[in-house]
Amino acid sequence: MPEKTNCRLVMGLFWGDEGKAKAVDVLGENADIVARYGGGANAGHTVCFEGEKFVFHQVPTGLLREGVIGALGAGMVLDLPELVREIKELGTRGLETTSRILISPRAQLVTSLHKRIEKIREKTQGIGTTLRGIGPTYTDKYSRYGLRLGQLLKKEGLSDCVKRLIESHRAFFEAAGEPTPTEDDILGPLMETKPMLANLVGDVSTFLTEAIRSGKNVIIEGAQGSMLDVDWGTYPYVTSSSTAFSGVSSGLGIDPRLVGEVVGMVKAFTTRVGGGPLPTEVFGEEAEKLRGTGENEWDEFGSTTGRPRRCGWLDGFALAVNCRRWGINRLFMTKLDVLDGIKEIRLCSAYKIDGKVRRDYPSIVEELARVEPVYEELAGWDDGVFCAESFDKLPENARYYIKRIEQVAGCPVGWVSTGPDRVNTIVR
Repeated sequence: MPEKTNCRLVMGLFWGDEGKAKAVDVLGENADIVARYGGGANAGHTVCFEGEKFVFHQVPTGLLREGVIGALGAGMVLDLPELVREIKELGTRGLETTSRILISPRAQLVTSLHKRIEKIREKTQGIGTTLRGIGPTYTDKYSRYGLRLGQLLKKEGLSDCVKRLIESHRAFFEAAGEPTPTEDDILGPLMETKPMLANLVGDVSTFLTEAIRSGKNVIIEGAQGSMLDVDWGTYPYVTSSSTAFSGVSSGLGIDPRLVGEVVGMVKAFTTRVGGGPLPTEVFGEEAEKLRGTGENEWDEFGSTTGRPRRCGWLDGFALAVNCRRWGINRLFMTKLDVLDGIKEIRLCSAYKIDGKVRRDYPSIVEELARVEPVYEELAGWDDGVFCAESFDKLPENARYYIKRIEQVAGCPVGWVSTGPDRVNTIVR
């Protein structure tokens, strides 16, 4: 068994948007490497630092700190034109990253074909995707029609592979009354990225394994949340990858025992974007209070899509299930300050279906849609959380809320975010 390491996984425990970017930024103070293991440009990781807003999609959030190296693993699906655009945009803001990125040649490539497929399907299926082509790319990966970054660079068999990809979808486009993409449509945008990206490709698996075993500080940055995991999420309203701890080993090619600590992200209330059940969802004034108006950077509107998020009280039952499933060591709680001024706060501590308390989490969405949340009603507080500097300075009722969450989750809260900036974080 590997000894205790300085490798820490940060993963969301709900439907994404839990504040992983801020956590990675805060925890990355002494980091040497930050690695992504899944997803792609559908991620929108927002960090506020010294009054500036940075939104990361494919570049790991940790690169906001100087000297940190970012690794993009084989489990990712990369939109190369968007990746180049993101790198260049960061450069214009004084954040040079081209010398600090290592990309696995095994990563799959999102193409214009995949984006068009997703756009057509979303019109009829209404899953609530980001229209970034993520799902169709993962589908082709497992159907063995996909394109890999390494193949694009080497060119061997590339044309034949693209032709197979096109033929596998020709009937779909014809049935939809849409023109079938050509080889030039697919390869043209990808080939334009080679001059910048060719020198950034290398063996992520070996690099990370050697770094962790040598004692370097490594943060693994999850994307989306575990309730969007293709196996353990609210299927079919999920993403197309393993977003939870289960995706780390395959996505990065490392021994999972090298992960020394698992940090679970939890917001002080629950949100999700798109379709699918949300058992603790609220509406009207309650929802507006939690969501905000959109005037502030931290309001509940998607950083990738701009869509307003659905909001509800904290689902403690789902939290407890995911803490158990993924071996969470400590929780990082965000947006406690949003609850300032709410007189009564609800915490869901159990589920009922047909009047009976559930012991397990429903496996099908039809059953989840019938859930009756069992709420505990807790006294709120007028204000005092926003920008509080220590746990003792939080309002008494806010401290009790945190302690009650720890009891329900069976896991300690190690960090509490009290505002949008890096410095607005209480370390317990």
